[in-house]
Amino acid sequence: MKNKSLDIASSVEWIKSGKILVHPTEGIWGLGCDAFNEDAVNKIFKIKRRSKNKSFILLSESLDFLKKYIQDLNKEDEKFLENYWPGPVTFLIKYNQNLPKHLHTENEKIAVRVSNHLPIKSLLKQFSGLMVSTSSNLSGDGIIQDPIKILEFFESNDLAYYDEQLGQTKKPSKIIDLESKSVIRE
Repeated sequence: MKNKSLDIASSVEWIKSGKILVHPTEGIWGLGCDAFNEDAVNKIFKIKRRSKNKSFILLSESLDFLKKYIQDLNKEDEKFLENYWPGPVTFLIKYNQNLPKHLHTENEKIAVRVSNHLPIKSLLKQFSGLMVSTSSNLSGDGIIQDPIKILEFFESNDLAYYDEQLGQTKKPSKIIDLESKSVIRE
């Protein structure tokens, strides 16, 4: 398969066109797309062979941007989030009616992260939207940690990679339920 390496501007256009972007995160290569584009989200479900009752992590540029899509936060919860964000921690947060229906979940919460990884921060700032981010593997299989091998494995014309550096974290993000403050994944 032809190498589809993209710079930041091309990566933003790729996502906006409804395609899937292999992207570096704090510690693993992910598959991402425009979270508001239901067709693009469905492409990720399809290539990962993932059940639609399992949701994806969403990346947001900032807590302020995210506030349009989540229930109002009390001062304690906002301070709690600010202790972790930006950073490699994902939170389960109750969403509001502004979140598109295809992103709704049974527990009425979204998994969301405000990253401190510069390439993702820069991408999200230029993209100005929520981005799906999920591990680069088939559901249940090991994660592929090389963008060229990811392109070869998934063999899709709608797949390219954001040619930037991977972060130094050695595992997927910690997940905390904001409501209960319990750790879901260490």
